[in-house]
Amino acid sequence: MIDWFHTLSNLGIGLLILGVGLGLSTLLPWWVRHRFALNPAEPLAKGAEESFKLFTSITLLLLAFCLVRVQGDHRNVEDLVAREATIVYKLDRALAGYGAPQATPLRELTRRYAQSVVDDEWLLLAQGGRSTVTSRLLADLTRGCRQLEAGNTAQQLARAEALGSVTQVNDVREARLAAATLHLPRYYWQALACAMVLLLAFGWLQSPLPKMVAYVGGVTLGVSLLLTLLIATEGLFVGESRVTPAPLVHTLGLLGT
Repeated sequence: MIDWFHTLSNLGIGLLILGVGLGLSTLLPWWVRHRFALNPAEPLAKGAEESFKLFTSITLLLLAFCLVRVQGDHRNVEDLVAREATIVYKLDRALAGYGAPQATPLRELTRRYAQSVVDDEWLLLAQGGRSTVTSRLLADLTRGCRQLEAGNTAQQLARAEALGSVTQVNDVREARLAAATLHLPRYYWQALACAMVLLLAFGWLQSPLPKMVAYVGGVTLGVSLLLTLLIATEGLFVGESRVTPAPLVHTLGLLGT
């Protein structure tokens, strides 16, 4: 269900959640109570109001906690991508400093690897996959760096830096691929669903009817906004708010120069 939401724009997600929320929390109970002349007894309405306040706080607290977690994951992945771009550029500089013809194909291989991440692998991250083309290019690059033979001190230093950089590229790529499988745990969604169902039930029992429409409708607006933000950012590599390969794209323009 969450994956289906990511086929919509953020605005579409917000309008859908808001429309369904207002329909279930205000329009439907208003029609039922107006149609059948129902009105909860005063003691029941007062008890429901206190419970409604409690579950409003619980729902907002759960949403805030989930948002903090999702935003933390989002920021960590952005940092991983920026770090990967930096290390790729560092590897290219080390190969350039090697100063021998055998390093030239490796610099081209570095550029092809970065291009493959952007063109081939990035689309697969939405399904938690990896590109075999990108894996092969990185394996060739790693093997080529290890086969460099230093003829002087400067080349020894450049070779050591290139080997360290290509090792870091492997590590950061694996961390990025692992992050592609990160999602908000199911028990958080279950807790949110339970809290919102109870919030909805106690909202229906508010009295009088005009108060119910204004009071419950206002809370629904706030919950819908936070829920939209949570769903829009929950997918790290899907949806309109997904992490982009912008740092790698920028680095591509610097490789080989």
